[in-house]
Amino acid sequence: MLIIAYYFPPLGMGGVQRTAKFVKYLPQFGWKPCVLTVKDVEYMAKDDSLLGKIPSQAQIIRTGSFDPLRILFLAKKVLGKTGEKNASANSGGKSRGFSWLFFPDNKVGWIPFAVRKAISICRREKIDLIFSSSPPPSAHLAAYIVKRATGIRWIADFRDPWIGYKLEKPPTPLHLFFKRRLEKTIVSCADRVVTANPVIQAEMKNAHPLTTTIRLIDQGYDEEDFRELVSTKPDVFTIGYLGTFSPDCDPEPVFRALKKLTDQNLIPKSKIRLLHVGGSVHMDVKRLARECGSSEILETEGYLPHRQALAQMAQASVLLLITSDDPRVFPAKVFEYLRLGKPILGVVPQRSRIAKFLRDVKAQAVVETEDLEGIKQALLAYFAEFKSGQMRSGVMDVSVKSFERKALTGRLASLFDEVVSE
Repeated sequence: MLIIAYYFPPLGMGGVQRTAKFVKYLPQFGWKPCVLTVKDVEYMAKDDSLLGKIPSQAQIIRTGSFDPLRILFLAKKVLGKTGEKNASANSGGKSRGFSWLFFPDNKVGWIPFAVRKAISICRREKIDLIFSSSPPPSAHLAAYIVKRATGIRWIADFRDPWIGYKLEKPPTPLHLFFKRRLEKTIVSCADRVVTANPVIQAEMKNAHPLTTTIRLIDQGYDEEDFRELVSTKPDVFTIGYLGTFSPDCDPEPVFRALKKLTDQNLIPKSKIRLLHVGGSVHMDVKRLARECGSSEILETEGYLPHRQALAQMAQASVLLLITSDDPRVFPAKVFEYLRLGKPILGVVPQRSRIAKFLRDVKAQAVVETEDLEGIKQALLAYFAEFKSGQMRSGVMDVSVKSFERKALTGRLASLFDEVVSE
């Protein structure tokens, strides 16, 4: 089978995990994946350790591209600046011009390279199934062209919402019109559509009522990532946050709640820290912490290889989850948080699916995103438990185990079997 995915190891961050874990476990279910992805690009986080988890049965083929990340990498290589930190990725402004110039996204320059190589692979390897994953939607457009050229069955996977996602808002009504037309084309042409959470699934079914092939395969956690991972009780009350801070996952309310706690001497500054493992996009987190008066509390580790990042979170007292106000967003790290067995503070929209999920698994504290007093009181209650030495454990029950990556890959493999047998 052929997997078309722009984001794939050694690129890091959450976007690569789903596809990489599918590739890791598919051979155990009788499928031999061939991954088609892009060559080296300029990117804010890379994790070579993820490549070590890809099985030998999987073939990885990389192509060139004319997209901005690839061009920037090549330009830096020519100038001898490869390996330098891309400051704009971590703190810079958005390149809104890209949304005007590129359709369906700024990875459209990868499509001709991907299509040409994919058709060659399909003919040489006798591929019987294509699986594409977005974002970027360009991966689906490439898969659509390959399917039309070869007739091979195709499954399109939507990790995130596309239409209506506020960070990907089309610049004009015309852009929105063509995006909707393209999504309709993808959904109607694909033999199956897979979504990463039920809210996206329901929305797509509502938008495309004549399509009955939209399936759900959730995000999850990989049990192997937690082997020999030691969970400790820190000397200082530690709030752990794993992932990217951005305007969509804004830590400002938490910073301001922390300032209230320390200003009122409810928690001494020497007894509390916020440990951030990950990057930031379109914001300067350290400057924001200074502006909110919480810079002394913030400790940033930057992006770490995935297992090291989990090891850092295993040292936390409480795990912080912040999500956007888009109810369709459901970060995969919540399952890793649950697997770590730590208490969770969810600063999330109260009517979102993630809030309902956290309540269903009794994750203790679920607070509205702008509720500074609620955040403050939740942290104060956790701190009282920390001082008493009676911290509650997190939730890890049988229902959460159903989100283990290997089990989820088994469900995907069953879908593959179903499609190719038709």
